[in-house]
Amino acid sequence: MSSMSQITYADVPFDIRTDLDSPALFLFGIRKSGSSIMNAMVMALAEMNDANFVDVAGKLFAKGVRVRDWQSDEAMGALVHRGNVYGGFRNAPLGIANHPLLPGSPKVLLVRDPRDALVSEYFSNAYSHSLPKEGEMLDVMLAERSAALRNSIADYVMRMAMNFRNTLRQYDAFLAMPNMRLYRYEDAIMNKRWFLEDLCVHYGWEATETQIEQILGWADVLPDEEKPTEFVRKVTPGDHMDKLDATTIAQLSEMFAAELDHYGYPR
Repeated sequence: MSSMSQITYADVPFDIRTDLDSPALFLFGIRKSGSSIMNAMVMALAEMNDANFVDVAGKLFAKGVRVRDWQSDEAMGALVHRGNVYGGFRNAPLGIANHPLLPGSPKVLLVRDPRDALVSEYFSNAYSHSLPKEGEMLDVMLAERSAALRNSIADYVMRMAMNFRNTLRQYDAFLAMPNMRLYRYEDAIMNKRWFLEDLCVHYGWEATETQIEQILGWADVLPDEEKPTEFVRKVTPGDHMDKLDATTIAQLSEMFAAELDHYGYPR
């Protein structure tokens, strides 16, 4: 029987296994790049493999802790122990970048065409993103909702573009580490069966066909038509070409030229 300890970080308690020798596992995803459904699917796989999933960023968000207050904090390293799966991250946890367990541990990063992600962020912040019930993060999200609603899509994505590029680039140090598996939204979210099977190999997990089908039954949802105010709005890649004018697309393509080239997206 594995031991579970409660470790508090930023006044938020986390249940952490502390007596296992198996590797720590890490799950990273850029915001609005399919990270929510990825985390949900991997949580289900973790339970099937008797692995303890620690939703670090998700729990901090729910408690209203701002990203800037934890992102570079090395004290978060107290949560990191062998045998746990650490996920929920939409922003790079820079405070644990030098943690001794991180380089050798299996890691996953999910990315998306940043132009599509920015469009998705507009609709999410305007209509459907969940709100924490307390803390400074509630004020941040309400301000983002107001900003999205009073701006056009083009104006909003251009206002957020530099911040989003910084979010991508903050993962550069993580991408350079061994045992990092990079997934693109357009591959992983559009073919969830392949993603689940491939991730199991990377993490050293097992999942039967029945278990995979069970997860796909609730996770593999593609709406018949766009639903602008709902969390699962459209899903299909290339949405920026429908929502943005040619000038805005050209500006974004130039701004994200290095990222588009690096991750294999056409300009």
